[in-house]
Amino acid sequence: MQTLIQDLRYGARMLLKKPGFTLIAVLTLALGIGANTASVRAQTRPLVFNGVTIIEMTGAPPQAEMTVLIVGERITAFGKSGQVRVPPNARIIEARGKFLIPGLWDMHVHLAKAGAGTLPLFLANGVTSVRDMGGDYELLLRWRTEIAAEKRLGPRIKTAGPMLESAANVERMKREGTVEPVDRFRLGVAGPEAADAAVERVAKLGADFVKIRTVASLETYRAIAAAARKRNLALVGHPVASPEEIIKAGQHSIEHSFFPPLSNRTEEQRAELFRKLAADGIAVTPTLVTGHTLLVPYERAAAIAADDRGRLDIRRKYLSGYLIEDWREQAEERKGMTGDLTKMLAERLRDLREMHRAGVRLMPGTDVGVLLVWPGFSLHDELRLLVGEVGMTPMQALISATRHPAEFFRMQSVLGTIEPGKLADLVLLEADPLADINNTRRIAAVVAGGKLLTKPSLQQMLAEVEAAARGK
Repeated sequence: MQTLIQDLRYGARMLLKKPGFTLIAVLTLALGIGANTASVRAQTRPLVFNGVTIIEMTGAPPQAEMTVLIVGERITAFGKSGQVRVPPNARIIEARGKFLIPGLWDMHVHLAKAGAGTLPLFLANGVTSVRDMGGDYELLLRWRTEIAAEKRLGPRIKTAGPMLESAANVERMKREGTVEPVDRFRLGVAGPEAADAAVERVAKLGADFVKIRTVASLETYRAIAAAARKRNLALVGHPVASPEEIIKAGQHSIEHSFFPPLSNRTEEQRAELFRKLAADGIAVTPTLVTGHTLLVPYERAAAIAADDRGRLDIRRKYLSGYLIEDWREQAEERKGMTGDLTKMLAERLRDLREMHRAGVRLMPGTDVGVLLVWPGFSLHDELRLLVGEVGMTPMQALISATRHPAEFFRMQSVLGTIEPGKLADLVLLEADPLADINNTRRIAAVVAGGKLLTKPSLQQMLAEVEAAARGK
């Protein structure tokens, strides 16, 4: 009950200031935000997948006719069917003809924008872990605690807490007005003299890393980077400085790639730069789906945002509350956009292809919170674009969404591959994702920390999310 009350208060703070919102409307939306808190209990019996094809993500080829044993939250053994001792009380899932991969990561989301009601959507799509790139830390920490305590369905969360912005940008957002509670999502940094205190504040919150979005000056960027290094916190964020400065600062990941693209450099100059990025282990999160949403005309985008029955896009029926209000605001902002983004997006895609060839580590992220980016669902779109437009093989794309994020967070000893001793974050697919990356959508079951969600359970979960979004 306390959780529901907190969600109601949070929704009310954000929505009552919007014209036309009554208390009844706020309560309806907030109830949707606070829904889907039923727990999935840990397995009391060992769990076995029998006859499955395993794609380990270790570099080994797929292994057919395998048995995988899960006890508690861990993978304890796997081997050829008939060679693994199956406990007599085990729950056995016959999985011949199916394919088992590690749980997927979405490496760029904004959960506080999406709302608690969307958390089960990640699991329903096989996304068992996410990297939250800035939002209401108090809210995110509560959700993370509830998920760990099996009081709420949702993915594992790594988070930055509030994102760092230039103080001028924060003030502009407040002045112009927005549905977003700016002070809870963004921390303004006026100049280099304020950098250390800002990073210290993020560190004291217990954030997993520091996210930077805009800066007042190059000196401010350098000061933030130094403050993060001093506290052994990874710095991630937008490319707010030159590529050379980013390399020098030791930024761990670059979000949305380089924007504007690096068309002012020759192909040879870009190749040299990308080799340096690869050598220094600086990852890039392209968020290709976000670029594609920018090409959707205003009229179409606004119509989809308003279509709560999902007639134009079936995924819309799962969303409600603050996220939709934010989407409507974004759609209105798009109305005034001028210029053709097609050329710029094509040049960015060229850069990404060259990065991939140079060995730069690309990790899939969707930027959930952005208009027409669908929580959970859009990760599959991102994988498809990495294969179809960047030139990854399906195996490379899957590794980028499983092993590489675990390595990014130095969690490779417990996550990212299918190996004995690792946490059982797994996705059972009905068809081979190496034959067609779109088969990651064909989910037969999900295991999150040893907790099994069968296909009927996933369908029921989606139905509950939809009902909550419609205020039922």
